[in-house]
Amino acid sequence: MNRRQTCCFVFAVLGSFFVSPPDSSTTKATRIDQLVSRYQQCGYFNGSLLVAEHGKVLYESGVGFADIQMHIPNTPKTKFGIASLSKQFTAALVLMQVAIGNLRLDVTVSEILPWYRKDTGSRITIEQLLRHTSGLPPDYDAPEFGDGEAAARHAEPTAFAQSVCQPALVSEPGTRWNYSNCGYILLGLILEQITGKSFDEILQSQLLRPLEMHDTGLDNNDLVRLGGAAGYRRRVGPRYVPGPYIDRSHIFAAGSMYSSVEDLYRWNQALTHNHVFSEELRRRIFTPGLGEWSYGWFVKRIAVGQPGEGSTIAEMRGDMPGNFFAWILRYPEPDDVIIVLRNGYGSTENLEQNLQAILFDRDPRLPRRSPLDIAAHVGWVCLNWTLTHRFLSSLLLIPCVFWTTWTIRKRMLSEDRMTGKPEKQG
Repeated sequence: MNRRQTCCFVFAVLGSFFVSPPDSSTTKATRIDQLVSRYQQCGYFNGSLLVAEHGKVLYESGVGFADIQMHIPNTPKTKFGIASLSKQFTAALVLMQVAIGNLRLDVTVSEILPWYRKDTGSRITIEQLLRHTSGLPPDYDAPEFGDGEAAARHAEPTAFAQSVCQPALVSEPGTRWNYSNCGYILLGLILEQITGKSFDEILQSQLLRPLEMHDTGLDNNDLVRLGGAAGYRRRVGPRYVPGPYIDRSHIFAAGSMYSSVEDLYRWNQALTHNHVFSEELRRRIFTPGLGEWSYGWFVKRIAVGQPGEGSTIAEMRGDMPGNFFAWILRYPEPDDVIIVLRNGYGSTENLEQNLQAILFDRDPRLPRRSPLDIAAHVGWVCLNWTLTHRFLSSLLLIPCVFWTTWTIRKRMLSEDRMTGKPEKQG
């Protein structure tokens, strides 16, 4: 080895001690930021998100506005309606009562709620309500849980359950899976009955205060007053209009909670390692049954060909029509989580799937701006310019009308010649 080769070798060895390899987590955070910026530019995302890898926050951000009219920005602490994500809290509270001996999973609804119809309530168990195997009909698209007049009517939980949640069964309890909001409303009433406390009080004392989830609670139709986000429906352009009014009272333990991405991350951590839940309880929460449903979560293996294929995923979506959309995805083996909360309803455009791709070192599919959005945006710009420059618009309109009239007259004359009609005189 000559002198020059020796020097190069020495510098290479020394460099290996001082130059560290690129930080993969930093690279992922940068890629996520670029992805989120692309969604923001295309107008496909208004809300907040948080991504954690190996138990540590990798990226968190707020995009757009919590209140568009007041120009209040979204942040990781902004409170959003989380709709059916509420069910995992309700399920955890029920299992905690079971763990301390206050409740049994094989107890029937009629044994705890004396007003419930006996012919069906004496056959439905607490376990079956939790598992969506009670035999109650699926009601995810029922008017009371939609965005119309029925959803806007106020009803206290007990009165609502008495009038809506006592239908005839569509299957024998325990044999089929059907998603039931009513089942979880009944679970909330059962918790109140066996503890003598309101569902809100149980939620606060058993979970939210111990976990220091200060931006989470039950929405009593006062979320905006509490500083939370307003719900919006996305229109082409993109343009956001206020979402329809939905009364949260009757949705109750099935979907009336609000939270922030930071608080839901605390919740995720508690479900991974926290003194609030025993190891046995955490294992039970994520053990799936029929319909891949466990206790407030869908638990399955990621399909072949998808980022992270073969890994376990526990996920849940919350849908408050015309207002909010929430999605949490947990990957227990690498201890990763994706939390996305939206107050711009009507456009997901695969953001969550693209975030999953980045987490598992795959390339995301970047969105493109919709041609309808572009056309609508141009139209709105022209309309706004016309309204704010009326005099100039009038001056431009005169030659346009003249040219249009001349063109139409010329075409009519041409058609008359082709059909042999004589031209009008005078």
